[in-house]
Amino acid sequence: MKKSLPLVLVAALFPAYATTVQNVDSIPSAIQHTEGKQIFSDQMMGATPAQWFGELPQGLELTQWIAWVAPNEDPKNLILTGAKPWGKDGKYIGVACFADNQADAEQTRKRADNGCPENYSTSRVNKLYLGVFSWQNQQLQPIARSEKPLDQLSAWNKAAEKETDDESVKPLAYYTKLDLAPYRIAPDNLAFGVRGGYSNAYSGGGAFYEVLELYMIKNNKIINVFSNLVYQYQDIAGDWNHDGTRQHDISESKYILKMRSAKTHGFYDLERVNLQDKSSRIFRWSESLQQYVP
Repeated sequence: MKKSLPLVLVAALFPAYATTVQNVDSIPSAIQHTEGKQIFSDQMMGATPAQWFGELPQGLELTQWIAWVAPNEDPKNLILTGAKPWGKDGKYIGVACFADNQADAEQTRKRADNGCPENYSTSRVNKLYLGVFSWQNQQLQPIARSEKPLDQLSAWNKAAEKETDDESVKPLAYYTKLDLAPYRIAPDNLAFGVRGGYSNAYSGGGAFYEVLELYMIKNNKIINVFSNLVYQYQDIAGDWNHDGTRQHDISESKYILKMRSAKTHGFYDLERVNLQDKSSRIFRWSESLQQYVP
């Protein structure tokens, strides 16, 4: 096992909620957590996901937004944009998601995913850009941007690409929402989250994984400082019933992230807590890597 992999593999070490249902129709009521209910509804039942990326502030022209946040992308390849207020003084966090070409963008928009979905040619997420800006008096005032698509910045992806032994660990296949909980990772540094995930398909079942990535602003750039699993769901088809239906073994794990009072190199330690048995793992700031590590 490679040295960097504990960053992404710790979830598999912790207990999960588990139950058995008698047939596939009983699965939704057996899912305990909101994340699982949303993922199951979106991916297994075809529901239209909520608009978790928000909308650009009124008056901000789409062409102006794209020209700043993703100047090297062709506007014809745009899949989705959005923004949400963040903090004070009219600040926003905005996104722009692009396909590789116009045909793919048009086809993806028809699916109305309301997220930055999977590129089915590469099995990787499409190109999602981030920008933090101020919108006051109908003026866009740039603060920081990612400059590259998030999949190229993601510590999760970099570690997952090196993993060959665990098929449950994969690079992100889609981004779903902004997570603007107050992640104050240092006294003068407020980070923000982006959630994404990926899935595995089994014969008669499957698994979904949700990853939380924290980003902060440094020197007018947005950098990834934390990436780890916060939810996982697994459905394994079991015994056949006499009526031709099939039992399913359902398991879930959910984790929350806490800011601790202790600091490392000026950054608060992070504690990821398993809600099932309250076990936890501490992540501390690495000055050399400029990110959190276990």
